[in-house]
Amino acid sequence: MTSTVTRLSDFSLRQSQMLIRQEDKMKVTSIVGVFCLFTSVLGNGEFSILHSPNGVNFRGEEQLNTSELPKIISTAMGHTTPSGDSWNGLTILNPFNYPDVAITVVVEGVQSLQLSEPRYPLEVASDLDQVKNDFTYILGQVVFDENDLYSGETQKILQLQKLNNKDVAVLQFLKDVDVLMDLKQKVLSKSVLKTVWIRLNGLDDIIGIYGQDSEQALEAVAILKSALGELQDALENTYGDRFILTAITNEKLRLREKRSTSTNTKATNEMYWQLNLSKRYGSDYASIFNILLWTSVFLIAALISTAVFICTLDPGRDSIIYRMTTQRIKKEN
Repeated sequence: MTSTVTRLSDFSLRQSQMLIRQEDKMKVTSIVGVFCLFTSVLGNGEFSILHSPNGVNFRGEEQLNTSELPKIISTAMGHTTPSGDSWNGLTILNPFNYPDVAITVVVEGVQSLQLSEPRYPLEVASDLDQVKNDFTYILGQVVFDENDLYSGETQKILQLQKLNNKDVAVLQFLKDVDVLMDLKQKVLSKSVLKTVWIRLNGLDDIIGIYGQDSEQALEAVAILKSALGELQDALENTYGDRFILTAITNEKLRLREKRSTSTNTKATNEMYWQLNLSKRYGSDYASIFNILLWTSVFLIAALISTAVFICTLDPGRDSIIYRMTTQRIKKEN
């Protein structure tokens, strides 16, 4: 009787342990599922082909992922890319008519700019800076970005209707427009620009403050589309048909923000100008600074060590200093 009770208790204990393990697995699965939900999709966007050579054909309306963009653009430029692409919207019709220059413009803040066809739904599942790094790795060459192109000189005077050029967000947006105009001037002057990847965040700042359907946002979108049209015209004048111009839009997942009043916006702008902020630096500023710093430290230490060594050297009769500085040249018999 005692053994039977013991067996029953052991069986109940095993059953309880199994139930606890199943509950723990379900909890872990739920946590992983929620984590993947927030990390797998960063936003929704669109991949637009504003122009491509006749030998590079884009077709269909199949959705693609941001991880596939480096291979797609590199293949369109004539570079060999790893196999296994899951997107079938690109076909090379003429391998002798690849583009001479490829320009990609990333616009943050909107899902679509309603540009010319073809346009493809884009799942923004990875950071676009990482996409650019992958693109640079596949090409194996320098890819110019907005920090390389921006000259700091306003080249396009805009007649703003709803936007206030004293607003911080509007100033950032106007800087993005200047980047496009700087790129246009470099294209017209036939500067060496094989590949360009620029990322524009000014529109996202305007939408975050005024709202996506506001008059300010609509005016900003119209200005941006006009600047892209001018860039395309400049590329056609310089390269004819042999260029590829693409646009990537990314509507970030944002929380609802309380819109600031005009008084708070004015106070924020006045505070911004009183901060005396420094200019913006590129992503490679830290590495270049460290290289210059430690190279300078090494050279200064080497100079000091050499000076100390020479000063403490004994100028005896058997030293090289004595032989080189003596007024009477000695000959060995």
